[in-house]
Amino acid sequence: MATKPVAGLCKAICCPVLISNRPLPIKINCILLQTSFMNQLTCANCGNSYTGQFCNQCGQKQVHRYTITHVLHELLHVFTHADKGIFSFGWQVLTRPGTVALDMVEGRRKRYFNLFQYLVLIVGISTFAVTKTHLMEQTMQSVNNLTGTKAAGQMSLLQQQMVGLLQKYFNLLQFFLIPVYALFSWLYLRRNYNYAENIILNSVISAQVNTISVVITLFFFLLHSPALVVWHGLVSILVIISCFAVSFRQFFKISFAKALLYSLLVYVCAYVVQLVLITIILFVYMAATR
Repeated sequence: MATKPVAGLCKAICCPVLISNRPLPIKINCILLQTSFMNQLTCANCGNSYTGQFCNQCGQKQVHRYTITHVLHELLHVFTHADKGIFSFGWQVLTRPGTVALDMVEGRRKRYFNLFQYLVLIVGISTFAVTKTHLMEQTMQSVNNLTGTKAAGQMSLLQQQMVGLLQKYFNLLQFFLIPVYALFSWLYLRRNYNYAENIILNSVISAQVNTISVVITLFFFLLHSPALVVWHGLVSILVIISCFAVSFRQFFKISFAKALLYSLLVYVCAYVVQLVLITIILFVYMAATR
């Protein structure tokens, strides 16, 4: 029953076709054509009819019913796949961030885990670590102890409000700073890369910084030493500048000295913008809560 229309179609196609008054015989293997029609699949995602393993309309792979084995395989694949696993991507972000960003900008993206999925995940983990360890309060208290501005273990009302805002909106601040850093890297390093491509570069750098930040935060928290906690801020700054220097060197193909210089410029400019923004938000917040 199903082969009759296919046979008719084959007969119609195999007939000579006139192009510019000259007969052009089109020879098609009717058996192969009939087989392809019989093996057509319907895409569960978009409803398109196709043959092969992938839908030619939306690109979804041929799917089958979930089994426990399939679920475990997919879960293991996400974390450990050599090319696109999240752990593999995290390691590449740590060791060669500029190269990863350059590959993505130049179109070699298939081999990598999704950048923005990883960024959202690692910023979330970093935010959790910062807020739950209360390391910001401990750092501020340690600074007060060293300077003698407040009694031991105390913070001023302004400091408390600032730390509270930073902890509450830490994740939003991380995402806000990416286009700010990108703006200054684009202005200082105009090397055939547009602003959007600089956003990709600085997204990779942010992923690297937040990954290292999680380790640093847990390290100082486990030390549980007020005398050493004060160094947390300084170490964080050095890590950020180092990450920028390594990334700029790999991405823009410049010397490490130039990369370090541009890193300092970009960081200082972005820090000033961040400080102004926090000050404005803090004063607005204080005025609104009076």
